[in-house]
Amino acid sequence: MTIGLRLFLTVLLAAAMAASLFAPLLAARQEGAAAGATMPGQRIYEETCRRCHGAEGHDGKAPWLVPFRWNYAQALDIVRRGGPCGMPAFKESELSDEEVKQIVDYLKTFN
Repeated sequence: MTIGLRLFLTVLLAAAMAASLFAPLLAARQEGAAAGATMPGQRIYEETCRRCHGAEGHDGKAPWLVPFRWNYAQALDIVRRGGPCGMPAFKESELSDEEVKQIVDYLKTFN
């Protein structure tokens, strides 16, 4: 076997091994991205918050939520009491604590 052919086969084998190592990592990353697209908080955000804050937490008539700077307790307080910028308060019967947490988790994916 010539040196050129041996080198070609070595490179080909190395590329195949590298692909087999990185394929599971790429698949996991794609699954994570797909899961992010269907997070429970996304649906709740779209039904409750999007009309004022925009599709991805910005570009709406209300203040931008992205980048999201609040922790869950702060966000819950704003949701329950309303915001100084005119955001209405939401009772727990309208938006549960768990739903607020899911919205917070969803908005943090944009940071």
